Amino acid sequence: MKKDFSALSFSEKERICDSVFDCNGPYWHLYTDGTRMQNIFCNEEDFKIGMWCLAMTLFPCRSARALTFELMSNHLHLIMAGQRNGCIDAFELLVSRLKRIYAKTGRIIDWNSFKMEILPIEDIQTLRNEIIYVNRNAFVANPAYTPDSYPWGGGCAYFCPWLKHIKTTPLGNLKVNNQRALLHTRDVAPFSQLLEVDGMPFIPSFCDIKLGESIFRDARSYFNSLTRNAEAFSQIASRLKDSIFLTDEELYSVICSHISKEYSIKSPSQLRAQQKIDTARHMHFNYNASNQQLRRMLRLDLSILEELFP
Repeated sequence: MKKDFSALSFSEKERICDSVFDCNGPYWHLYTDGTRMQNIFCNEEDFKIGMWCLAMTLFPCRSARALTFELMSNHLHLIMAGQRNGCIDAFELLVSRLKRIYAKTGRIIDWNSFKMEILPIEDIQTLRNEIIYVNRNAFVANPAYTPDSYPWGGGCAYFCPWLKHIKTTPLGNLKVNNQRALLHTRDVAPFSQLLEVDGMPFIPSFCDIKLGESIFRDARSYFNSLTRNAEAFSQIASRLKDSIFLTDEELYSVICSHISKEYSIKSPSQLRAQQKIDTARHMHFNYNASNQQLRRMLRLDLSILEELFP
């Protein structure tokens, strides 16, 4: 009799995850730099266009698979499995589709700054951290979302038992005109088995959520990693040259931990002036804390922070 996965030991689960990792690589973090790019997705309709373009790109793709993704207003993240050239080709196809659709709608976008970077992911723990990092991206940027409620990314599909209860429809079952309206193309035949729900592509039908989930030992280990890995997030942010990667609440927790070790002080309000400045430097250089975050956390004058970190 097959052993219940939930009954396996930690080491047994880890061996299974390692095997999955070894059999499905190589892995990549593909992303664009939002600091250089104007907003591409400005409203719900824009994000729907982006989702359908991504679904059309990934659904028939055999050389690369997405484990998760996040579309943000001016950039995107993709965690991919497959050969490097296949991942690059998928990105270029995605951009060509976006360009064509935006040109048809009259939107003027300077696409020259929408450039891709692709970084290898060498080991299973790094892959876990990168998946978590991407699934947190909108949550960190916008307090309206949690990592599992953002509709324009793969995080909302991770370890979600409700997915099996959602009624989906193969795109080919819709009227041809409806298919063309969703896909913004006349050639809809290659996408007939792509699943649709309420006018949106069903994420697990074009993004390999099951593979992404299988990299983690279980749902608990995934959930625990979402808010308890500041050091790993710091390393990834440094690699990607991201600006902010911790929420105020997370940063406050890191500050309290730091000042407790450094000064045996429990609250930032107990810090002396020089201790506040030294703590600000530590948080800025090690955790990318913004001046506004430091102003809120440490109650330092903004002019002081702007002089320290112009």
